[in-house]
This record gives sequence, structure tokens and C-alpha cells, in this order.
Amino acid sequence: MATRTSPVEVAVPGGLTLRGTRYSPSDANADGGRWLLLHGWLDNSDSFAALAPKLCDADGAAFGDVVALDLAGHGLSDHRNGPYHAVDFAADAIYAANELWGEGCHFNVAGHSLGGGVALMVAGAWPDRIQRVAAIESAGALAGPAADAPSSLRKSCRRPPVGGSRRVFKDAADAAQRRAAKNVMADARFTEREALALTARGLEEVDGGVRWRTDPWLLRPSRLRLDPSQGLAFARATTAPALIVLAKDGGFARTGRFVDPSSWLVRVGSALAARVRPGAASFRGLGGAATLADLSARIRALRRRTVVTLPAGGHHVHLSEPDAVADAFVAWANGETDVYGALGA
Repeated sequence: MATRTSPVEVAVPGGLTLRGTRYSPSDANADGGRWLLLHGWLDNSDSFAALAPKLCDADGAAFGDVVALDLAGHGLSDHRNGPYHAVDFAADAIYAANELWGEGCHFNVAGHSLGGGVALMVAGAWPDRIQRVAAIESAGALAGPAADAPSSLRKSCRRPPVGGSRRVFKDAADAAQRRAAKNVMADARFTEREALALTARGLEEVDGGVRWRTDPWLLRPSRLRLDPSQGLAFARATTAPALIVLAKDGGFARTGRFVDPSSWLVRVGSALAARVRPGAASFRGLGGAATLADLSARIRALRRRTVVTLPAGGHHVHLSEPDAVADAFVAWANGETDVYGALGA
């Protein structure tokens, strides 16, 4: 079965236009499979270019109308030219769905990393509209303790970004090589090949070569993060079946060992570590004890959860192992896994 692709443009409040790609099988039944796919921080919608066709080809009823969207400030979408927050991405997602499928439509939402956190926020805020929600290498938008709010605001305002200072690369291969070497998160599976998949939408030509289109404001620290209790509230409000896909060598791997954030023992142990050793309570990255406790609590608060742990693939597992991720999505969408179980090695 051949998957059709077509460009998508949607206008959202605030004067922004978001762009992406629509994937659909030739015999699509769109009413049964509307999916909005949201990428990770500093990536773009082409991070789903390998996965999306496999979903459509595997099951045209469950995945009949799949739209991968460039988030604001990424890829070919417009820039805010100002601060970004996860809640803004979530609002953009629901407005985009209204434009794509009609006001008040029902649909499914999935995302990777940042996009996974946004997807889970959408599912919690609009539980009456979300049929299924999936997060790849994510358990929700990263949070921070309320006590850090003053310093977060102060740090974010130290120096506004300067667009002209972005690095210029010789060509796409040069840009991809640098991105693979200095990825957002250390990831041995994110090679030049995976980075090249992001260049078509991610690079723009300038004097002397190419540079990433990314809005420089995305590189500034967040002015305000969710409080952990707010992140937990989104999870508790989610009623749709939820899929969490993790890789053993992905973002939750620390010092060569995978730490399963869905584990009750991890939740309790990391919470105790955060209390007993304040230095372990850092919310920076996925390895801090407080962060693990927070994300573990959110996963366990999802009422109809399935956690899939893949043996390998790294943080960008949907790019490096699209077949395995597609198999997990299709099995879950067809109800072939225990809704409270786990699939994979």
C-alpha cells in the first residue's frame, strides 16, 4: 500500500502559520485514524518521516490521516520571536486540530520528547476530545520546583537572543555532522544519518552556506516551568489510553543502566533520594532523583497506560528504529497488549 504525502499549513491564533506533512494510505478511513504528531525540541516534523508511512501502511483504519506538524519556531513553521512555553505548544496543537478536522473534533495525539510532553498536556486538558495519546521517550513536560521560579525568570532575561549570531555551516552534511556530535541529549544512536533526516525542513541557505532555521528564542532558558503538581494534574485528568515508548539506551539510561520511570520502586526510591540527599534533587535533565520521582508519578497516574520498553534505539528511537516503534503503536492501537502491561524486552 502506497502512502500519500501532502504539505499542510494551518493558521493558529497569534498570527502564526504552522506547517507540516500529511500522510495517508490510499484507502484511508480518516474518521477512524486522525493523528497529530509533535516532534522534540530543536527537531522538526521530518523526524516522523520514517515512522508515519509505516503506521499508515500497517493499519489504514487506525492511522488513516496522520499529520506531522512543525511546532512554532521549528522547521518551516513561523517563529514567535519571543519566549516559548510548553503550554503554548499545547494550545497551538488544539487550534491546529480544529483547523485540520473541524472545531471540537476527536483525534489522537502523539509526540517525541518535548512533543510527547505536549501531547500528554493536550490529553489532560481536553480529555473529551482525545481518543488515544502516545509519548516516545517522554513522560510529560519537564517540571521544576516552585522555589526555582524567581531564578528561572531572572536567568531567562539575562540576554535576549541575537538571530544573526547563529552558526553557518558549509552544507547539510556539515550541519548534520555537528548536530550528531552535539545533540540536545547525549545519544550514541543519533548519528549523522538521523541528523540528515532533519535538514530538509531544518536548514536555510545564507551567505557562506546553511544554518538551522530554529528560532533563537528556543535556546533561551524557560521563563517558567510547570510545578510538579501541575504536571501530575494533567496526567490525572487524562482518560484516553496512553502509550509510553522508551528505549533502554535512551533518555532514562544513566551510567549504562536503564532506569524504568514507570516502576513503583523507582518512584519511591527516587523520591526518598531527593529527600535524603538534596543534591540529588536536581530537576535538570532526566537523571535527577526529583525528576525521576516526578515523571514516575505521572506515568503511574495515567489510568489506562501501556509502557513499552524497547531494547535499543536511543532517545530518537523513532528515527533509529522506526519498525520497532511502529509495531508497538499498531499493536497498542489494535488492543493487542495488556492495557496495564508492558511489551518489549
